[in-house]
Amino acid sequence: MTLTTREAAAASGFKPWKLSVAFGAKQDGTQLLLDFMKRAEAAGGHYVSDVRIVLASDQDGEPVECRTEIVPESSVETGRTLQSTPGRTEIRHHMVPVTKTVFESQFQCQSVTEPRTVSETYYESQYDPSSKTTRSVPRTRMVTRFEHRQKCGHVPMMRTVTRFEYQFRSEYIPPRLELVSRQYTRWSLKETLPTCAPHSPRTDDSPAMPHRVEGEVYGCSLEQAPDAGSATSVAEFGKAVSCKGYQLSPPQE
Repeated sequence: MTLTTREAAAASGFKPWKLSVAFGAKQDGTQLLLDFMKRAEAAGGHYVSDVRIVLASDQDGEPVECRTEIVPESSVETGRTLQSTPGRTEIRHHMVPVTKTVFESQFQCQSVTEPRTVSETYYESQYDPSSKTTRSVPRTRMVTRFEHRQKCGHVPMMRTVTRFEYQFRSEYIPPRLELVSRQYTRWSLKETLPTCAPHSPRTDDSPAMPHRVEGEVYGCSLEQAPDAGSATSVAEFGKAVSCKGYQLSPPQE
């Protein structure tokens, strides 16, 4: 499973489908992204692109959705603007970072060495005086070995951070992208500046997921999905289909 650019993912030949994973308040972006990648892989994906983190908030009393994109650093576009949707006016709000001292639990991973006791079979030479022969006799013993592994968890800490106000309101912790890069891509990842747009009540094309991680997944045999019939992609089928137990939606244009 690799997080990459849209161009590299499309070159794989796999058809894309959209995966959206909802989450609540007080979440750590690092764990959200790692879990998102694991879900995509479990559903049969090979590549992921166009990953977005969307938080529901409000601006001057009006509901808005603020989103950032997780992109390979070389593909970051400067001066990115919101794409317009027919019939809806979208406004890019000016976001000003705010510095605060907070007490929170940060998701961290570190390499640790831990002892592990296992049963081991070895062979011992045994001499038989009567036959004047030597034979190997199996023996069992318990041995302790030290193994290296990644240990991840939440660490409470008091610190001063600079974020956007809408992130503070949801008690959301932005991801540490070096941890995601280490596991899922050869690229250096960067999170774009947020863009916020008015959010109307749920419609047919507006999912009931206030906070969510979403992205395009390339992989999974959609033509074999039980709900898809002979369709070769979700977009061609025109509605959600099932892929290894996951509901897939057509990718956003």
